[in-house]
Amino acid sequence: MASNAGVLGRAVHRAWQNAGRRIVAGQPIPETHPELFAEGELLPGVSGNEFADRRRRLSELLSPGSVAVIPAAPVQFMAGAIPYPYRQDADFLYLTGIQQQAVAVIESAASGGVYTLFVPQSEKAQWDGARMNCDAAVDVFGADDAYPMTELARRLHPIVNNASAVLYEASSGGGVVHREVRQLYAAMEAGQVKALRATLHQMRWRKSLTEVNMMRASASASAGAMLRCMQQSRPGVHEQQLAASFEYDCKVAGAQRMAYPLVVAGGVDACTIHYTRNDKRVEDGSVLLMDAGCELHGYASDVTRTWPVTGRFSSAQRDLYEVVLDTHRQCIEACRPGATLRSIHQLSVTLLSQGLAQLRIFGNMSGSHIMSNTYRTAYPHSVGHWLGMDTHDTSSVSHDTPLEPGVVLTVEPGLYIPDEERYGRFAGVGVRIEDDVAVTAGAPEVLSAGVPVAAEDVERVVRP
Repeated sequence: MASNAGVLGRAVHRAWQNAGRRIVAGQPIPETHPELFAEGELLPGVSGNEFADRRRRLSELLSPGSVAVIPAAPVQFMAGAIPYPYRQDADFLYLTGIQQQAVAVIESAASGGVYTLFVPQSEKAQWDGARMNCDAAVDVFGADDAYPMTELARRLHPIVNNASAVLYEASSGGGVVHREVRQLYAAMEAGQVKALRATLHQMRWRKSLTEVNMMRASASASAGAMLRCMQQSRPGVHEQQLAASFEYDCKVAGAQRMAYPLVVAGGVDACTIHYTRNDKRVEDGSVLLMDAGCELHGYASDVTRTWPVTGRFSSAQRDLYEVVLDTHRQCIEACRPGATLRSIHQLSVTLLSQGLAQLRIFGNMSGSHIMSNTYRTAYPHSVGHWLGMDTHDTSSVSHDTPLEPGVVLTVEPGLYIPDEERYGRFAGVGVRIEDDVAVTAGAPEVLSAGVPVAAEDVERVVRP
């Protein structure tokens, strides 16, 4: 299998050598955007060598004779021929650094570890811009072999037939590329196609130093944008205005997009976990909960702060805030090698339940009773999730997996008191505090520390 691919590829290479190369990358590279890249980088801050090392690691994880087929994300359309802005599949981007459509085929190390790219033709270059050509696939993106997408079925068929197993994520999105790949697999023996996602998630779960640097930059952009939103807050401010301000500042800082729909929730809407309407003015005396993050060169950030739009917490708001803040701090401190996300979540449940009991929000219930029976009324979500190239990253990695240096996760405890008369002065108050945390060999690093969390610091920033 490896030798066949090599022969096919050498014919292409000879044609380039004889006729000369015309490199069309189809995306920013150091030669076209020197202000963004250092020499040898495929993404700002991430070298081509690091991508090659990731592919090598994957090839070594593949069983002898097997092959991994990884399609890029399909184009999604909002209406007719109007596309949504393109966002690459995280697994494909992690392995290739390519931000456009293609199909990557990676053979097992035992078969030579050959990396082949199939690239679309550029018939619509006048409409959509130039796309990566085969020359760039090899010369820029490091493929061993490269062919037009029109040859995908013909060239992939013998590779698939000769493989001992094919790793492919059958749940990938639609599109012509995915349909062609699936048609090949339909003719294969049952059980020969195996899921690839869990293998790639295990690889992506622990970040390299380069990746942590990228996530630090993404978190810094989000923290700076949120700080400016806090400074702009006042009674009557419109939620959409703050959402627009956050997105603007992140993009000025270099972000390509938001990592998820922004939550800008004033008053009782702060008790809705994923409130994304952002269509109201924030009333005097309310707290505002903002959950927002950007995506910077493929890496997401996810930050939440809660603040009083007047610059002063009421006594009830402050009491609830301090319970969440203490939980937040202790859970961050627990993010050390050997702990698990599940154990940190259980710590958050214990601490928040004790706080609810001390504030008598559920009457005379003890902390242990709240913890076993009632806490989900006020705390219905997990304390956090893995973070990386996706906001809810590497979802196949269990929350029982012991943390290791290089893992990045969110820590986001919250309390949301229903807007009901029986909860008295706490009714309708929602508080969440979220940071992005990198696990190290020692103390955890808060990547999003650029925006304050202490109540007095928050008030100082917001106060006119």
